[in-house]
Amino acid sequence: MYSYTKEKKFPKRRLIVSLSCLLIAAAAFLTYEYSMKNPAKDTSVFKEDTTPVLSLPSSAEEEKGIQPFAVKAEVVLDYFDGKDNKVDSMTKFEGVYRANQGMDYSFNKEAFDVLASFSGEVSDVKEDNIFGKSVTITSKDLSITYQSLSDITVKKGDKVNQKDPIAKAGSNIYNKELGNHLHIVVEKNGKIIDPELMYGKTNAEIK
Repeated sequence: MYSYTKEKKFPKRRLIVSLSCLLIAAAAFLTYEYSMKNPAKDTSVFKEDTTPVLSLPSSAEEEKGIQPFAVKAEVVLDYFDGKDNKVDSMTKFEGVYRANQGMDYSFNKEAFDVLASFSGEVSDVKEDNIFGKSVTITSKDLSITYQSLSDITVKKGDKVNQKDPIAKAGSNIYNKELGNHLHIVVEKNGKIIDPELMYGKTNAEIK
């Protein structure tokens, strides 16, 4: 047998449930409306990067040997190639004629900047009582010694680029009469060659 009190409570419960559903639906609708008007910012770390990227060349043209100066220096002592006894390729020192194993350049006996003919690493810097100060730069199997220098600006172990100034032309006792000048010796695979053979050629083309 049902009591009057319990029967009176059921309509109130149904009303409370209905109101709760309406409130939940209203809250969901308002949340949806707000999200549509105020979309959330994308904080994903996988966003596409639109920053322009600099494209690098696939390969750089191999450098070619240059004369180790920018001034109009002239050859004052040629390379002795062994084919003939040219006077202009021999040096008289202490009464004895000696074949020139390199090439000597002069700019009116004035000091001038000595430049690296090839990029490479400074493998030696030294000073000799007879031949003066020198710098040797190695580029793969090519070794270039710049001699009779002054004001050297590099040290052993330095990396240099082609055309970098490494010193100034100076003087030495061996070729005292030449005054300020540059003496250059070029070796390919340990063999001394005519410096003229490297100008305008890549390392691989030098024989």
